[in-house]
Amino acid sequence: MSANIKRLKARIKSVDSTLHLTKAMQLVASGKIRKATEQLHASRSYTDAVKSVVSALARSKECAYSPFIAGHKAGKNTGKTLLIVIAGDRGLAGGYNSNAFRLADSVNADELVPIGRRSVDRAIGGAHGRMSPVSEGYATERFTPEDSKRLASAICERYLSGEIGRVMIVSTRYVSVLTQNAVLTQLLPVDKNASIEMFSNRGKDQKRSNKEDAAPKAEHELEDGGYMEFEPDPNSVLSVAIPEYVSSMIYGAVRESFASEVAARRFAMDSATKNGIVMKDNLSLEYNRARQGAITQEIVEIVAGAGDKQ
Repeated sequence: MSANIKRLKARIKSVDSTLHLTKAMQLVASGKIRKATEQLHASRSYTDAVKSVVSALARSKECAYSPFIAGHKAGKNTGKTLLIVIAGDRGLAGGYNSNAFRLADSVNADELVPIGRRSVDRAIGGAHGRMSPVSEGYATERFTPEDSKRLASAICERYLSGEIGRVMIVSTRYVSVLTQNAVLTQLLPVDKNASIEMFSNRGKDQKRSNKEDAAPKAEHELEDGGYMEFEPDPNSVLSVAIPEYVSSMIYGAVRESFASEVAARRFAMDSATKNGIVMKDNLSLEYNRARQGAITQEIVEIVAGAGDKQ
């Protein structure tokens, strides 16, 4: 009986120690959620603006044969796929990391660019493709716009040279604190059919007026009735816009993924804390019953011993 009491006491102590850890991680994650979502919404606004420009360029006749839009011509290394995999810097975030890795495994990638310590550690093993020469072992929490621009510039250079024929990215889309979805997105060549949020402050009437008064320029209508003009020509703008587009997409995906990681960790630690409290209560109840049984047995033995003496 005493051995069982000691075992229960040790388990209660272990669960209590784990509860201190899960509560601390829950508080840290809760503190990071606000900042992470603020950065997320700011990056979404900029990414949507860049995507609208690139989408208009992709639909123009002048850019139809650009390798950024049409892909590489036959004869180049068009089958080589570079995959950017964004995962977390830490674990204990439910299925956040495993969902991203499972989606990444579905892509037959020739090169990997891991972002996030867990993704870097996994890529170093080499079981799911070799590390790309442009990879620098980035961490998601400290990933900066400068890191994104440097990475995007290197990727675009290799894409134009024909070293890679396709660029894709695995990230996690932040829906809410309770919902995050792993997504696969193609960056290059640009998908002309990708759904984006269009924007414009000018209507069709103003468009007609400007067309009549202005000199002939390349004009491309947006879905909401506005239009864009590209100077000196769409191809020149495209060559400048694509690196910025890739950079904004990568940075936005990292911010989305980091916000998802923090939210997933908070939810996981909240569930772990609740389960730990229930487990501790059950163990405490079992411990009290065992202790009460031991005390009752001792009283019975004392009473029995006193009766034998009489």
